[in-house]
Amino acid sequence: MSHSKPLLIPWLRSQVDSGRYPGVAWTNPQHTEFCVPWKHALRQDSSRVDVLIFKAWAEVSGNGRAQGDPSVWKRNFRSALRAKGFKLVSDNKNDAANPHKVFSWPEEAPSGASSSAGSQDQEEPNMFEHLSFPKEYATAVLLLVFLNMMQTNQYLSAESTIDQDILEECLKGMNIEPPTEGITVFESPPEQQQQHNQGVIGGHVLPEQQQYPVAFEDAVGGVGLPEQPAYPMDGAVGVACDQQMVEQFKDTMSKTMVGDHFKTQFRVLVYYRGVKVSEQLVENEAGLRLVYRPELTQPVLDHETGLFLVSLPRPVAMLDHTQANLTQRILDKLGQGLEVGVSGPVVYGQRLGEIKAFWSLCKFDHSRQPQEVSKLEPQPLYLFKDFVRGMLDFITGKECPPCSLYFCLGEKWPDPDNRPLEKKLITVEVVLTSLEILKSMAVGGGASSLHSVELQISLEEMMELC
Repeated sequence: MSHSKPLLIPWLRSQVDSGRYPGVAWTNPQHTEFCVPWKHALRQDSSRVDVLIFKAWAEVSGNGRAQGDPSVWKRNFRSALRAKGFKLVSDNKNDAANPHKVFSWPEEAPSGASSSAGSQDQEEPNMFEHLSFPKEYATAVLLLVFLNMMQTNQYLSAESTIDQDILEECLKGMNIEPPTEGITVFESPPEQQQQHNQGVIGGHVLPEQQQYPVAFEDAVGGVGLPEQPAYPMDGAVGVACDQQMVEQFKDTMSKTMVGDHFKTQFRVLVYYRGVKVSEQLVENEAGLRLVYRPELTQPVLDHETGLFLVSLPRPVAMLDHTQANLTQRILDKLGQGLEVGVSGPVVYGQRLGEIKAFWSLCKFDHSRQPQEVSKLEPQPLYLFKDFVRGMLDFITGKECPPCSLYFCLGEKWPDPDNRPLEKKLITVEVVLTSLEILKSMAVGGGASSLHSVELQISLEEMMELC
């Protein structure tokens, strides 16, 4: 039986006033700003007390979809705040001692005791008020889009909660009684999220860099790609298989980004004048350093840095003696080489030797704008957040994001004269194997099989960790 869902604003005011939730309190005398504990579930000091306010809202709002999952409670609570006009004042969720967020009360709904009940009992915000045509027309259009989506995308589950919410909003706008009691509004990442690149800026040893090799213990199903099931796309079987695909993808994604640490191995492919001369796997999450030490036939741990040393081979297979001599000159001046490592959610690079190094995320980069790897300090090259954002774009029909970095030693890249990478003397592809697995799953299953609102919400939440 359905029950009456309380209005968030008066309910939340009473909860903050009550003081029954540890950490939930007003932060100014005017009672216009309040803080909420925002502790990540993976922290060692995480406890049930941290999510009491989120659980309380899930219970009183009748959101049975939470099913005891604190992450869902938190997401729905945050979404409800955004829908009612609460603004994020400060985001301190990464504070070591007191992780929390501070929100400001909506201006049109004062939190003081003198506020009348009428000021709180407002209708849900008009989601079409920014459009130039009537709301009734907009809701009709949205309903048609929704129905068309349900017809064309058979992989959507009939129990998809966000689909029900969209339909309810459409019906409400058309003055038709919705079949269930409430609407849950899911959010995109907060506008005030900042890129946390400080871990790779301003010094050789990075605060979050692992200093010792870590075995990649089944983080993404081993080195090889996980076995991929077939995904028929007809009827109930197609729905079940696509849901299985989504769950498998989410599980792999969660093991790739643990807390705020990106976990991967590296596959290093070396090319001389477009011909592959070496391929090695680096089973170390901290990273690697490209050097020229022909005596090293396989990656070797450098105990001082915690990175693996990967040696480029001698150019003995090159038939053109001039090219071979030029290649050897570059190798001889490689010195301490090129470092490629992971710090938190960032893949970084730094040149340590004499020979300049250039990089790109695309093998066919036609920008003609060379990108030199910095020698002064570690330089962010690829953020895990960018991969997640690219995966969201892929779900909507765009290209799948890259999973490799391409380096060119001794020559500019991308080439100002648009010469292809195969024409360069020494190029190195560094494959981030965990991203390669995710990309293989996405491409193999197709963008449509990942077109799940649940997955998109999960990816958006993961972006907040990066």
